[in-house]
Amino acid sequence: MARKIHLVGLAIASIFSHAVARDTQAHAYPLFEYETNFLTEEGLQRLIYKAGVVDNAHLFAFDDGTDGNPDRLRSGSCKAFPGDADWPSPSTWRTFDKLLDGALIQTLPVAAPCYRNLGVYDAEKCAAVQNSFTNPYFHENDPTSIFWPLFQGRTCMPTDDPNSGNCTHGGYPVYAVNVSNVGHIQLAVNFARNANLRLSSGAGALSIWTHGLKDLRYYAHLEIPGYAGPAMKVGAGVTVREVYAEAHRTGGSALGGICESVGYAGGYIAGGGHTPISGPYGMATDHVMALEVVTADGRFITASPEEHTDLHWALRGGGGSTFGVVTSLIIRVHPKIPITTSTFSFSTSATVSADTFWRAMHAYFSLFIPFTDAGTYSCTSRSFTFTMDPFFAPNHTPTSFHRLVAPWFNTLTSLGMPLSHLTTTAHPDFYTAYNATWGRNTLLNSAGRISVPGNRLLPRRNWESPALFATTFAAIRTHSESGRLLHGYHQAPRNRAGAGADNAVNPAFREVICFLILSGRFKAVAPDGVEGGGGAYLNEANVDEPDRQGAFYGGNYGRLLEVKRAWDPGGLGGVFYATTVVGSEA
Repeated sequence: MARKIHLVGLAIASIFSHAVARDTQAHAYPLFEYETNFLTEEGLQRLIYKAGVVDNAHLFAFDDGTDGNPDRLRSGSCKAFPGDADWPSPSTWRTFDKLLDGALIQTLPVAAPCYRNLGVYDAEKCAAVQNSFTNPYFHENDPTSIFWPLFQGRTCMPTDDPNSGNCTHGGYPVYAVNVSNVGHIQLAVNFARNANLRLSSGAGALSIWTHGLKDLRYYAHLEIPGYAGPAMKVGAGVTVREVYAEAHRTGGSALGGICESVGYAGGYIAGGGHTPISGPYGMATDHVMALEVVTADGRFITASPEEHTDLHWALRGGGGSTFGVVTSLIIRVHPKIPITTSTFSFSTSATVSADTFWRAMHAYFSLFIPFTDAGTYSCTSRSFTFTMDPFFAPNHTPTSFHRLVAPWFNTLTSLGMPLSHLTTTAHPDFYTAYNATWGRNTLLNSAGRISVPGNRLLPRRNWESPALFATTFAAIRTHSESGRLLHGYHQAPRNRAGAGADNAVNPAFREVICFLILSGRFKAVAPDGVEGGGGAYLNEANVDEPDRQGAFYGGNYGRLLEVKRAWDPGGLGGVFYATTVVGSEA
Protein backbone atom coordinates (compact mmCIF):
# COMPACT_ATOMS: atom_id res chain seq x y z
CA MET A 1 0.00 0.00 0.00
CA ALA A 2 1.03 3.61 -0.39
CA ARG A 3 0.30 7.03 0.97
CA LYS A 4 1.23 9.82 -1.42
CA ILE A 5 3.10 12.74 0.08
CA HIS A 6 0.75 15.73 -0.11
CA LEU A 7 2.40 18.82 -1.54
CA VAL A 8 0.09 21.79 -1.10
CA GLY A 9 0.30 24.39 -3.85
CA LEU A 10 3.36 23.01 -5.63
CA ALA A 11 3.32 22.91 -9.40
CA ILE A 12 5.82 20.09 -9.70
CA ALA A 13 4.91 18.53 -13.04
CA SER A 14 7.63 20.30 -15.03
CA ILE A 15 10.45 20.76 -12.50
CA PHE A 16 12.17 17.45 -13.05
CA SER A 17 11.61 17.21 -16.78
CA HIS A 18 13.32 20.56 -17.36
CA ALA A 19 16.40 19.60 -15.36
CA VAL A 20 17.33 16.12 -16.51
CA ALA A 21 19.73 15.56 -19.36
CA ARG A 22 18.16 13.95 -22.37
CA ASP A 23 20.86 11.83 -23.97
CA THR A 24 20.27 11.37 -27.67
CA GLN A 25 23.86 10.60 -28.62
CA ALA A 26 24.92 7.28 -30.11
CA HIS A 27 26.12 4.67 -27.62
CA ALA A 28 27.94 1.41 -28.11
CA TYR A 29 25.07 -0.11 -26.13
CA PRO A 30 21.45 1.00 -26.66
CA LEU A 31 19.51 2.84 -23.95
CA PHE A 32 15.83 2.69 -23.08
CA GLU A 33 13.82 5.90 -23.15
CA TYR A 34 13.83 6.11 -19.35
CA GLU A 35 17.63 5.82 -19.39
CA THR A 36 18.02 8.86 -21.62
CA ASN A 37 16.58 10.95 -18.77
CA PHE A 38 19.32 11.19 -16.18
CA LEU A 39 21.00 13.82 -14.03
CA THR A 40 24.38 15.37 -14.68
CA GLU A 41 26.14 17.75 -12.29
CA GLU A 42 24.76 20.70 -14.22
CA GLY A 43 21.30 19.19 -14.45
CA LEU A 44 21.17 18.51 -10.72
CA GLN A 45 22.10 22.10 -9.91
CA ARG A 46 19.42 23.32 -12.31
CA LEU A 47 16.84 21.01 -10.68
CA ILE A 48 17.67 22.22 -7.18
CA TYR A 49 17.51 25.86 -8.30
CA LYS A 50 14.19 25.48 -10.11
CA ALA A 51 12.68 23.66 -7.14
CA GLY A 52 13.81 26.42 -4.80
CA VAL A 53 15.56 24.08 -2.37
CA VAL A 54 19.10 25.48 -2.49
CA ASP A 55 19.42 25.33 1.30
CA ASN A 56 19.12 21.53 1.13
CA ALA A 57 21.33 21.11 -1.93
CA HIS A 58 23.98 19.17 0.02
CA LEU A 59 21.47 16.37 0.68
CA PHE A 60 21.06 15.63 -3.02
CA ALA A 61 24.55 16.31 -4.33
CA PHE A 62 26.68 13.77 -6.15
CA ASP A 63 29.58 12.31 -4.19
CA ASP A 64 32.72 14.17 -5.23
CA GLY A 65 34.99 11.95 -3.16
CA THR A 66 35.99 14.66 -0.67
CA ASP A 67 33.73 13.48 2.16
CA GLY A 68 32.92 17.11 2.83
CA ASN A 69 29.27 16.58 3.76
CA PRO A 70 28.87 16.91 7.57
CA ASP A 71 25.86 14.58 7.50
CA ARG A 72 27.81 11.80 5.79
CA LEU A 73 27.98 8.58 7.77
CA ARG A 74 31.34 7.64 9.22
CA SER A 75 32.40 4.02 8.88
CA GLY A 76 31.33 2.02 11.90
CA SER A 77 28.43 4.33 12.75
CA CYS A 78 24.75 3.48 12.50
CA LYS A 79 22.33 4.58 9.81
CA ALA A 80 19.53 6.95 10.75
CA PHE A 81 16.26 5.27 11.73
CA PRO A 82 12.75 6.72 12.10
CA GLY A 83 12.57 8.45 15.47
CA ASP A 84 16.28 9.23 15.61
CA ALA A 85 17.36 12.84 16.00
CA ASP A 86 19.08 12.79 12.62
CA TRP A 87 16.12 11.31 10.75
CA PRO A 88 15.04 13.76 8.00
CA SER A 89 12.24 16.12 8.97
CA PRO A 90 8.83 16.01 7.24
CA SER A 91 9.78 19.15 5.33
CA THR A 92 12.94 17.46 4.05
CA TRP A 93 10.92 14.51 2.80
CA ARG A 94 8.56 16.93 1.07
CA THR A 95 11.56 18.58 -0.58
CA PHE A 96 12.76 15.19 -1.77
CA ASP A 97 9.33 14.43 -3.21
CA LYS A 98 9.28 17.80 -4.94
CA LEU A 99 12.56 17.02 -6.69
CA LEU A 100 11.12 13.64 -7.73
CA ASP A 101 8.07 15.22 -9.34
CA GLY A 102 5.83 13.51 -6.79
CA ALA A 103 7.27 10.00 -7.09
CA LEU A 104 7.85 9.50 -3.35
CA ILE A 105 5.57 7.01 -1.59
CA GLN A 106 5.00 6.86 2.15
CA THR A 107 4.46 3.16 2.53
CA LEU A 108 2.01 1.02 4.44
CA PRO A 109 2.17 -2.78 4.82
CA VAL A 110 0.05 -4.48 2.19
CA ALA A 111 -2.33 -5.95 4.80
CA ALA A 112 -2.85 -2.63 6.63
CA PRO A 113 -6.56 -2.47 5.56
CA CYS A 114 -7.17 -5.50 7.79
CA TYR A 115 -6.29 -3.55 10.96
CA ARG A 116 -7.68 -0.50 12.73
CA ASN A 117 -4.57 1.01 14.32
CA LEU A 118 -3.26 2.81 11.21
CA GLY A 119 -6.58 4.42 10.35
CA VAL A 120 -6.96 2.66 6.99
CA TYR A 121 -9.22 -0.27 7.94
CA ASP A 122 -11.37 -1.32 5.00
CA ALA A 123 -13.19 -4.66 5.08
CA GLU A 124 -13.54 -4.84 1.30
CA LYS A 125 -9.86 -4.10 0.69
CA CYS A 126 -8.90 -6.56 3.42
CA ALA A 127 -10.89 -9.30 1.71
CA ALA A 128 -9.05 -8.53 -1.53
CA VAL A 129 -5.72 -8.82 0.30
CA GLN A 130 -6.70 -12.18 1.76
CA ASN A 131 -7.83 -13.50 -1.62
CA SER A 132 -4.63 -12.40 -3.36
CA PHE A 133 -1.98 -12.93 -0.70
CA THR A 134 -0.59 -16.13 -2.24
CA ASN A 135 -0.30 -14.52 -5.69
CA PRO A 136 3.23 -13.23 -6.32
CA TYR A 137 1.98 -10.55 -8.70
CA PHE A 138 -0.15 -9.06 -5.94
CA HIS A 139 3.02 -8.44 -3.94
CA GLU A 140 4.93 -7.32 -7.02
CA ASN A 141 2.40 -4.54 -7.56
CA ASP A 142 2.99 -3.15 -4.07
CA PRO A 143 5.95 -0.80 -3.51
CA THR A 144 7.33 -2.65 -0.49
CA SER A 145 5.67 -6.04 -0.04
CA ILE A 146 7.88 -9.09 -0.33
CA PHE A 147 7.00 -12.68 -1.20
CA TRP A 148 8.57 -14.14 1.93
CA PRO A 149 6.73 -12.62 4.91
CA LEU A 150 9.03 -14.16 7.48
CA PHE A 151 11.76 -11.73 6.46
CA GLN A 152 9.40 -8.83 7.02
CA GLY A 153 8.80 -10.06 10.55
CA ARG A 154 5.17 -11.13 9.99
CA THR A 155 4.05 -7.94 11.76
CA CYS A 156 1.07 -7.30 9.49
CA MET A 157 -0.38 -10.53 8.14
CA PRO A 158 -3.91 -10.67 6.68
CA THR A 159 -6.59 -11.35 9.29
CA ASP A 160 -10.38 -11.59 9.57
CA ASP A 161 -10.30 -9.81 12.93
CA PRO A 162 -9.34 -6.11 12.74
CA ASN A 163 -9.06 -6.01 16.53
CA SER A 164 -6.66 -8.96 16.76
CA GLY A 165 -3.62 -6.72 17.12
CA ASN A 166 -1.73 -3.90 15.50
CA CYS A 167 -0.21 -3.65 12.05
CA THR A 168 3.33 -2.27 12.06
CA HIS A 169 5.95 -1.76 9.37
CA GLY A 170 8.22 -4.39 10.85
CA GLY A 171 10.88 -5.10 8.24
CA TYR A 172 9.32 -2.89 5.56
CA PRO A 173 10.87 0.37 4.36
CA VAL A 174 8.99 3.52 5.31
CA TYR A 175 9.47 5.36 2.02
CA ALA A 176 9.80 4.19 -1.56
CA VAL A 177 10.57 5.98 -4.81
CA ASN A 178 8.27 4.95 -7.65
CA VAL A 179 10.95 5.12 -10.32
CA SER A 180 10.10 6.11 -13.87
CA ASN A 181 13.54 7.26 -15.04
CA VAL A 182 17.21 7.05 -14.12
CA GLY A 183 17.17 10.51 -12.56
CA HIS A 184 14.81 9.27 -9.85
CA ILE A 185 17.29 6.55 -8.91
CA GLN A 186 20.16 9.03 -8.83
CA LEU A 187 18.27 11.33 -6.47
CA ALA A 188 17.37 8.42 -4.19
CA VAL A 189 20.97 7.19 -4.03
CA ASN A 190 22.30 10.69 -3.35
CA PHE A 191 19.70 11.42 -0.67
CA ALA A 192 20.25 8.09 1.08
CA ARG A 193 24.02 8.55 1.06
CA ASN A 194 24.04 12.18 2.19
CA ALA A 195 21.24 11.88 4.76
CA ASN A 196 22.69 8.69 6.26
CA LEU A 197 19.68 6.50 5.36
CA ARG A 198 19.37 2.81 4.76
CA LEU A 199 18.82 2.19 1.06
CA SER A 200 17.16 -1.21 0.90
CA SER A 201 13.90 -3.12 1.17
CA GLY A 202 14.39 -3.45 4.94
CA ALA A 203 13.17 -1.79 8.12
CA GLY A 204 13.28 1.97 8.36
CA ALA A 205 14.74 2.29 4.88
CA LEU A 206 14.26 4.28 1.73
CA SER A 207 13.53 1.82 -1.07
CA ILE A 208 13.95 2.16 -4.83
CA TRP A 209 10.93 0.58 -6.56
CA THR A 210 11.85 -0.23 -10.16
CA HIS A 211 8.62 -2.11 -10.90
CA GLY A 212 7.61 0.43 -13.55
CA LEU A 213 10.75 -0.06 -15.63
CA LYS A 214 9.11 -2.74 -17.77
CA ASP A 215 10.86 -2.03 -21.04
CA LEU A 216 11.88 -5.12 -22.99
CA ARG A 217 13.44 -4.99 -26.44
CA TYR A 218 14.45 -7.85 -28.75
CA TYR A 219 17.18 -7.49 -31.37
CA ALA A 220 17.27 -10.06 -34.15
CA HIS A 221 20.84 -9.00 -34.81
CA LEU A 222 22.58 -6.71 -32.35
CA GLU A 223 26.13 -5.63 -33.09
CA ILE A 224 28.02 -4.56 -29.99
CA PRO A 225 31.68 -4.89 -29.07
CA GLY A 226 32.56 -8.58 -29.01
CA TYR A 227 29.17 -9.89 -30.16
CA ALA A 228 26.88 -9.94 -33.16
CA GLY A 229 23.63 -11.88 -32.99
CA PRO A 230 20.21 -12.13 -31.34
CA ALA A 231 19.94 -10.31 -28.03
CA MET A 232 17.47 -8.78 -25.63
CA LYS A 233 17.65 -5.65 -23.52
CA VAL A 234 15.85 -6.14 -20.20
CA GLY A 235 14.58 -3.36 -17.93
CA ALA A 236 14.95 -3.44 -14.16
CA GLY A 237 11.23 -4.08 -13.59
CA VAL A 238 10.93 -7.08 -15.92
CA THR A 239 10.25 -10.53 -14.44
CA VAL A 240 11.57 -13.93 -15.46
CA ARG A 241 8.24 -14.85 -17.06
CA GLU A 242 8.24 -11.71 -19.18
CA VAL A 243 11.74 -12.48 -20.44
CA TYR A 244 10.70 -16.05 -21.28
CA ALA A 245 7.58 -14.91 -23.11
CA GLU A 246 9.38 -12.31 -25.21
CA ALA A 247 12.18 -14.69 -26.16
CA HIS A 248 9.61 -17.30 -27.19
CA ARG A 249 7.53 -14.78 -29.14
CA THR A 250 10.56 -13.73 -31.15
CA GLY A 251 11.67 -17.29 -31.90
CA GLY A 252 14.30 -17.95 -29.26
CA SER A 253 15.04 -18.99 -25.69
CA ALA A 254 16.43 -17.06 -22.73
CA LEU A 255 17.96 -18.36 -19.53
CA GLY A 256 16.00 -17.84 -16.31
CA GLY A 257 14.96 -19.60 -13.12
CA ILE A 258 11.98 -21.67 -12.01
CA CYS A 259 10.25 -18.84 -10.13
CA GLU A 260 8.48 -16.75 -12.77
CA SER A 261 7.88 -13.68 -10.62
CA VAL A 262 11.53 -12.98 -9.77
CA GLY A 263 12.96 -9.72 -11.06
CA TYR A 264 15.34 -10.66 -13.84
CA ALA A 265 17.83 -7.81 -14.05
CA GLY A 266 18.24 -7.43 -10.30
CA GLY A 267 18.93 -10.15 -7.78
CA TYR A 268 18.53 -13.09 -10.15
CA ILE A 269 21.42 -12.06 -12.36
CA ALA A 270 23.40 -10.55 -9.48
CA GLY A 271 23.37 -13.91 -7.70
CA GLY A 272 24.40 -15.85 -10.79
CA GLY A 273 21.10 -17.33 -11.90
CA HIS A 274 20.89 -21.11 -12.13
CA THR A 275 18.38 -22.38 -14.68
CA PRO A 276 16.71 -25.56 -15.97
CA ILE A 277 18.78 -25.23 -19.15
CA SER A 278 22.08 -24.82 -17.33
CA GLY A 279 23.28 -28.10 -18.82
CA PRO A 280 23.71 -26.81 -22.37
CA TYR A 281 24.22 -23.12 -21.51
CA GLY A 282 25.65 -22.61 -18.01
CA MET A 283 24.48 -19.85 -15.67
CA ALA A 284 22.18 -17.05 -16.80
CA THR A 285 24.80 -14.50 -15.79
CA ASP A 286 27.23 -16.04 -18.28
CA HIS A 287 25.10 -14.54 -21.04
CA VAL A 288 24.89 -10.95 -19.77
CA MET A 289 26.95 -8.68 -22.02
CA ALA A 290 26.48 -5.18 -20.58
CA LEU A 291 24.64 -3.40 -17.79
CA GLU A 292 23.51 0.17 -17.17
CA VAL A 293 23.92 1.10 -13.52
CA VAL A 294 23.65 3.96 -11.02
CA THR A 295 26.63 3.73 -8.70
CA ALA A 296 27.01 4.75 -5.06
CA ASP A 297 28.21 8.24 -5.99
CA GLY A 298 24.92 8.80 -7.85
CA ARG A 299 26.31 8.71 -11.35
CA PHE A 300 24.91 6.75 -14.30
CA ILE A 301 27.38 4.57 -16.19
CA THR A 302 27.70 1.56 -18.47
CA ALA A 303 29.49 -1.55 -17.21
CA SER A 304 30.78 -3.62 -20.11
CA PRO A 305 33.90 -5.45 -21.32
CA GLU A 306 35.18 -2.05 -22.51
CA GLU A 307 34.03 0.31 -19.74
CA HIS A 308 34.28 -0.10 -15.98
CA THR A 309 35.36 -3.69 -16.44
CA ASP A 310 35.76 -4.40 -12.73
CA LEU A 311 32.13 -3.48 -12.11
CA HIS A 312 31.04 -5.45 -15.17
CA TRP A 313 32.71 -8.52 -13.67
CA ALA A 314 31.29 -8.03 -10.16
CA LEU A 315 27.69 -7.27 -11.12
CA ARG A 316 27.42 -10.63 -12.87
CA GLY A 317 27.27 -13.05 -9.96
CA GLY A 318 28.84 -11.02 -7.15
CA GLY A 319 25.58 -10.43 -5.29
CA GLY A 320 22.80 -7.85 -5.22
CA SER A 321 22.52 -4.76 -3.00
CA THR A 322 26.27 -4.34 -3.23
CA PHE A 323 27.70 -2.36 -6.14
CA GLY A 324 24.92 -0.25 -7.64
CA VAL A 325 21.36 -0.10 -8.97
CA VAL A 326 21.09 -1.85 -12.33
CA THR A 327 18.63 -0.09 -14.62
CA SER A 328 18.88 -2.55 -17.53
CA LEU A 329 21.08 -5.23 -19.03
CA ILE A 330 21.64 -6.94 -22.37
CA ILE A 331 21.58 -10.73 -22.70
CA ARG A 332 22.20 -13.23 -25.46
CA VAL A 333 19.15 -14.98 -26.88
CA HIS A 334 19.53 -18.62 -27.92
CA PRO A 335 17.70 -20.78 -30.46
CA LYS A 336 14.68 -22.81 -29.42
CA ILE A 337 15.66 -26.32 -28.39
CA PRO A 338 13.49 -29.42 -27.82
CA ILE A 339 12.88 -30.46 -24.22
CA THR A 340 11.68 -33.77 -22.81
CA THR A 341 10.18 -33.75 -19.32
CA SER A 342 9.23 -36.65 -17.11
CA THR A 343 7.36 -36.77 -13.81
CA PHE A 344 6.83 -39.76 -11.55
CA SER A 345 7.04 -40.85 -7.94
CA PHE A 346 7.73 -43.85 -5.75
CA SER A 347 7.36 -44.44 -2.04
CA THR A 348 7.39 -46.87 0.83
CA SER A 349 4.35 -49.10 1.19
CA ALA A 350 3.20 -52.34 2.78
CA THR A 351 5.46 -54.16 0.34
CA VAL A 352 8.28 -51.60 0.01
CA SER A 353 10.45 -51.08 3.09
CA ALA A 354 12.36 -47.95 4.03
CA ASP A 355 15.63 -49.71 3.22
CA THR A 356 14.36 -50.59 -0.25
CA PHE A 357 13.25 -46.99 -0.73
CA TRP A 358 16.73 -45.73 0.12
CA ARG A 359 18.36 -48.27 -2.17
CA ALA A 360 16.24 -46.78 -4.96
CA MET A 361 17.34 -43.32 -3.87
CA HIS A 362 20.96 -44.45 -3.86
CA ALA A 363 20.57 -45.67 -7.43
CA TYR A 364 19.24 -42.25 -8.45
CA PHE A 365 22.00 -40.23 -6.80
CA SER A 366 24.70 -42.57 -8.08
CA LEU A 367 23.83 -41.63 -11.68
CA PHE A 368 24.32 -37.87 -11.32
CA ILE A 369 27.51 -37.90 -13.38
CA PRO A 370 25.93 -39.42 -16.52
CA PHE A 371 22.76 -37.38 -15.94
CA THR A 372 24.65 -34.07 -15.84
CA ASP A 373 27.05 -35.06 -18.59
CA ALA A 374 23.93 -35.48 -20.74
CA GLY A 375 23.00 -31.84 -20.02
CA THR A 376 19.92 -32.66 -17.94
CA TYR A 377 18.44 -31.22 -14.77
CA SER A 378 16.01 -32.48 -12.17
CA CYS A 379 13.89 -31.02 -9.41
CA THR A 380 12.82 -33.45 -6.70
CA SER A 381 11.27 -33.54 -3.26
CA ARG A 382 11.42 -36.42 -0.88
CA SER A 383 10.67 -37.74 2.57
CA PHE A 384 9.51 -41.32 2.24
CA THR A 385 7.87 -40.40 -1.01
CA PHE A 386 10.20 -39.48 -3.84
CA THR A 387 8.63 -37.05 -6.31
CA MET A 388 10.37 -36.20 -9.55
CA ASP A 389 8.92 -32.86 -10.54
CA PRO A 390 10.37 -32.90 -13.15
CA PHE A 391 13.32 -34.55 -14.82
CA PHE A 392 14.14 -31.81 -17.35
CA ALA A 393 16.13 -32.96 -20.38
CA PRO A 394 17.16 -30.27 -22.90
CA ASN A 395 18.03 -31.52 -26.38
CA HIS A 396 16.54 -34.95 -25.62
CA THR A 397 13.66 -36.89 -27.14
CA PRO A 398 11.58 -39.31 -25.06
CA THR A 399 13.61 -42.13 -26.61
CA SER A 400 16.99 -40.66 -25.65
CA PHE A 401 15.63 -39.73 -22.22
CA HIS A 402 14.47 -43.28 -21.47
CA ARG A 403 17.80 -44.60 -22.73
CA LEU A 404 19.55 -42.26 -20.27
CA VAL A 405 17.49 -43.30 -17.23
CA ALA A 406 17.26 -47.01 -18.13
CA PRO A 407 19.99 -48.05 -15.62
CA TRP A 408 18.07 -46.39 -12.81
CA PHE A 409 14.65 -47.64 -13.87
CA ASN A 410 16.07 -51.15 -14.25
CA THR A 411 17.34 -50.96 -10.67
CA LEU A 412 13.91 -49.84 -9.47
CA THR A 413 12.35 -52.83 -11.24
CA SER A 414 14.83 -55.22 -9.63
CA LEU A 415 14.01 -53.73 -6.23
CA GLY A 416 10.28 -54.23 -6.78
CA MET A 417 9.80 -50.45 -6.60
CA PRO A 418 6.87 -49.43 -8.81
CA LEU A 419 6.77 -45.98 -10.38
CA SER A 420 3.53 -44.05 -9.96
CA HIS A 421 2.11 -41.58 -12.46
CA LEU A 422 4.99 -41.85 -14.92
CA THR A 423 4.45 -39.22 -17.61
CA THR A 424 7.06 -38.38 -20.22
CA THR A 425 6.38 -35.54 -22.63
CA ALA A 426 8.21 -34.09 -25.62
CA HIS A 427 8.07 -30.30 -25.91
CA PRO A 428 9.14 -28.28 -28.95
CA ASP A 429 10.91 -25.60 -26.92
CA PHE A 430 11.86 -24.39 -23.45
CA TYR A 431 8.94 -21.99 -22.95
CA THR A 432 6.36 -24.68 -23.68
CA ALA A 433 8.13 -27.11 -21.36
CA TYR A 434 8.40 -24.48 -18.62
CA ASN A 435 4.70 -23.63 -18.71
CA ALA A 436 3.68 -27.28 -18.68
CA THR A 437 6.02 -28.05 -15.79
CA TRP A 438 5.95 -25.15 -13.35
CA GLY A 439 3.28 -22.66 -14.39
CA ARG A 440 2.32 -19.95 -11.93
CA ASN A 441 4.09 -19.72 -8.59
CA THR A 442 2.06 -19.37 -5.42
CA LEU A 443 2.93 -18.70 -1.80
CA LEU A 444 1.93 -21.77 0.17
CA ASN A 445 0.36 -21.32 3.58
CA SER A 446 3.54 -22.30 5.39
CA ALA A 447 6.27 -21.35 2.94
CA GLY A 448 7.78 -18.02 3.78
CA ARG A 449 5.82 -17.75 7.01
CA ILE A 450 7.58 -20.17 9.32
CA SER A 451 10.44 -21.69 7.32
CA VAL A 452 13.90 -20.40 6.48
CA PRO A 453 15.59 -22.90 4.18
CA GLY A 454 19.21 -22.91 3.13
CA ASN A 455 21.11 -24.75 0.45
CA ARG A 456 24.33 -26.57 -0.37
CA LEU A 457 26.23 -27.00 -3.62
CA LEU A 458 27.90 -30.41 -3.60
CA PRO A 459 30.81 -30.88 -6.03
CA ARG A 460 31.32 -33.53 -8.67
CA ARG A 461 34.35 -34.89 -6.85
CA ASN A 462 32.00 -36.28 -4.18
CA TRP A 463 30.63 -38.58 -6.89
CA GLU A 464 33.99 -39.44 -8.43
CA SER A 465 35.27 -40.98 -5.19
CA PRO A 466 33.26 -44.07 -4.12
CA ALA A 467 34.17 -43.52 -0.48
CA LEU A 468 33.21 -39.85 -0.53
CA PHE A 469 29.97 -40.62 -2.38
CA ALA A 470 29.05 -43.17 0.30
CA THR A 471 29.66 -40.56 3.00
CA THR A 472 27.73 -37.90 1.08
CA PHE A 473 24.71 -40.11 0.50
CA ALA A 474 24.68 -41.22 4.14
CA ALA A 475 24.55 -37.56 5.21
CA ILE A 476 21.66 -36.89 2.82
CA ARG A 477 19.74 -39.86 4.18
CA THR A 478 20.39 -38.88 7.80
CA HIS A 479 19.24 -35.33 7.14
CA SER A 480 16.02 -36.52 5.50
CA GLU A 481 15.24 -39.15 8.13
CA SER A 482 15.59 -36.52 10.86
CA GLY A 483 12.42 -34.91 9.50
CA ARG A 484 14.10 -31.87 7.95
CA LEU A 485 13.14 -30.32 4.62
CA LEU A 486 15.16 -31.66 1.70
CA HIS A 487 14.70 -30.83 -1.98
CA GLY A 488 17.32 -31.65 -4.54
CA TYR A 489 18.49 -30.99 -8.06
CA HIS A 490 21.07 -32.57 -10.25
CA GLN A 491 22.66 -29.93 -12.41
CA ALA A 492 26.08 -28.88 -13.66
CA PRO A 493 26.10 -25.30 -14.98
CA ARG A 494 29.71 -25.35 -16.05
CA ASN A 495 31.09 -22.36 -17.90
CA ARG A 496 29.68 -22.89 -21.38
CA ALA A 497 29.42 -19.31 -22.68
CA GLY A 498 31.63 -19.23 -25.75
CA ALA A 499 35.26 -19.50 -24.75
CA GLY A 500 34.32 -18.99 -21.12
CA ALA A 501 32.59 -16.19 -19.24
CA ASP A 502 34.76 -14.19 -16.88
CA ASN A 503 32.37 -13.17 -14.13
CA ALA A 504 31.86 -13.33 -10.38
CA VAL A 505 29.65 -16.45 -10.26
CA ASN A 506 30.43 -18.54 -7.20
CA PRO A 507 33.20 -20.92 -8.37
CA ALA A 508 31.34 -23.75 -6.62
CA PHE A 509 28.77 -23.63 -9.42
CA ARG A 510 31.43 -24.64 -11.92
CA GLU A 511 32.05 -27.84 -9.96
CA VAL A 512 28.54 -28.58 -8.68
CA ILE A 513 26.66 -31.76 -9.49
CA CYS A 514 24.02 -31.67 -6.72
CA PHE A 515 22.13 -28.67 -5.39
CA LEU A 516 20.25 -29.30 -2.14
CA ILE A 517 17.64 -27.02 -0.58
CA LEU A 518 17.17 -27.93 3.05
CA SER A 519 16.21 -26.79 6.50
CA GLY A 520 18.57 -27.02 9.43
CA ARG A 521 22.33 -27.11 9.05
CA PHE A 522 23.62 -29.80 6.72
CA LYS A 523 26.95 -29.61 8.55
CA ALA A 524 25.20 -31.09 11.57
CA VAL A 525 24.95 -34.44 9.78
CA ALA A 526 27.67 -34.10 7.13
CA PRO A 527 31.14 -35.34 8.17
CA ASP A 528 34.22 -33.31 7.32
CA GLY A 529 35.01 -33.47 3.63
CA VAL A 530 31.47 -33.75 2.28
CA GLU A 531 31.20 -30.00 1.63
CA GLY A 532 34.83 -29.43 0.70
CA GLY A 533 34.99 -27.49 -2.56
CA GLY A 534 31.27 -26.77 -2.39
CA GLY A 535 29.34 -23.71 -1.33
CA ALA A 536 25.85 -22.19 -1.36
CA TYR A 537 23.66 -20.28 -3.80
CA LEU A 538 23.25 -16.72 -2.52
CA ASN A 539 19.79 -16.21 -4.06
CA GLU A 540 18.23 -19.08 -2.07
CA ALA A 541 20.46 -19.02 0.98
CA ASN A 542 19.94 -18.83 4.71
CA VAL A 543 20.79 -15.34 5.98
CA ASP A 544 22.42 -16.97 9.01
CA GLU A 545 24.91 -18.91 6.90
CA PRO A 546 27.98 -19.04 9.20
CA ASP A 547 30.58 -18.92 6.39
CA ARG A 548 29.13 -16.23 4.16
CA GLN A 549 32.32 -15.31 2.37
CA GLY A 550 33.36 -18.85 1.55
CA ALA A 551 29.91 -20.33 0.91
CA PHE A 552 28.50 -17.54 -1.29
CA TYR A 553 31.58 -16.21 -3.08
CA GLY A 554 34.37 -18.76 -2.71
CA GLY A 555 37.69 -17.73 -4.19
CA ASN A 556 36.16 -14.62 -5.74
CA TYR A 557 35.69 -12.86 -2.42
CA GLY A 558 39.00 -11.00 -2.31
CA ARG A 559 38.56 -9.54 -5.77
CA LEU A 560 34.92 -8.67 -5.06
CA LEU A 561 35.94 -6.82 -1.90
CA GLU A 562 38.41 -4.75 -3.91
CA VAL A 563 35.62 -3.79 -6.33
CA LYS A 564 33.30 -2.95 -3.44
CA ARG A 565 35.89 -0.68 -1.84
CA ALA A 566 36.53 1.04 -5.15
CA TRP A 567 32.87 1.77 -5.94
CA ASP A 568 31.26 2.05 -2.48
CA PRO A 569 34.14 2.73 -0.08
CA GLY A 570 32.18 3.52 3.07
CA GLY A 571 32.49 0.07 4.65
CA LEU A 572 29.50 -0.52 6.92
CA GLY A 573 28.65 3.11 6.22
CA GLY A 574 28.49 2.55 2.48
CA VAL A 575 25.42 3.20 0.39
CA PHE A 576 24.66 -0.47 -0.37
CA TYR A 577 24.56 -2.98 2.45
CA ALA A 578 22.97 -6.28 3.43
CA THR A 579 24.10 -8.86 5.96
CA THR A 580 25.13 -11.41 3.34
CA VAL A 581 26.85 -9.16 0.81
CA VAL A 582 30.47 -8.40 0.06
CA GLY A 583 31.84 -5.92 2.59
CA SER A 584 29.26 -6.65 5.28
CA GLU A 585 32.05 -7.60 7.68
CA ALA A 586 33.96 -4.32 7.17
